Amino acid sequence: MKTKGPEPLRGVLIDLDGTIADSIDFFYGLACEMLLAAKCPPPERGDVLDAIANGLVPHERFLPSDFPDREEFLARIRTERYPEWIRRYGEEIEPLCGALEAVEALHRRGFRLALVTSSSGPLPFLDRWGIRKCFSAIVGRDHVRRIKPDPEAVVLALDRLGLVAAETLNVGDTPLDVRAADGAGVRTVGVLTGAGSEEQLRLAGASPILRSLAELPDFIERSFSGRSDEGCDVRPSEQRFTRS
Repeated sequence: MKTKGPEPLRGVLIDLDGTIADSIDFFYGLACEMLLAAKCPPPERGDVLDAIANGLVPHERFLPSDFPDREEFLARIRTERYPEWIRRYGEEIEPLCGALEAVEALHRRGFRLALVTSSSGPLPFLDRWGIRKCFSAIVGRDHVRRIKPDPEAVVLALDRLGLVAAETLNVGDTPLDVRAADGAGVRTVGVLTGAGSEEQLRLAGASPILRSLAELPDFIERSFSGRSDEGCDVRPSEQRFTRS
């Protein structure tokens, strides 16, 4: 009796911040601005990266719980600064080295791509960079009730791509990306260009860990072979997707 082989790889889910977008220092700057407005010491960059990697917004990690009129202060910051922060995010963010070329290469090879992010807003830099057309689906904070590490965004992306977990690969820079994908049954490749460390990504279950998204097309070429009209057949290779 012939056994059914592994599913072909047809789709790739890609995180935005720290994976495609060079935005981590921008978010660190926002944390510093908020604490400066509160007349609190600025946080260490490494502490902010750790907060981002673990899904903590700056006020949860760095604004003292006994800060006077804390909720009123946070409401005022959201009202006064959030629209400006969204505008600056759209205008100032640039891509990580090699990220755009990687997205375009995957698109040319016929993979269905989805951008899966916890960021909100129209993401105008996708047009400026010329890659919006590469994505068959874009799922952001505005499209879900629960953001990463909840798997809701990943499940929605799969639905919009018309794919199942077994024929899809996820790529991200934080444990949140890994846990969100794992909750939907999708395998994750980690990248080291964002907030998460190699140790954090490995402990979360990402495997392998690449230096950047720029390495992804070659990794897929090495690890997945055999082309069909619908995608790449999964074949055994020296770099299997196993939990480390």
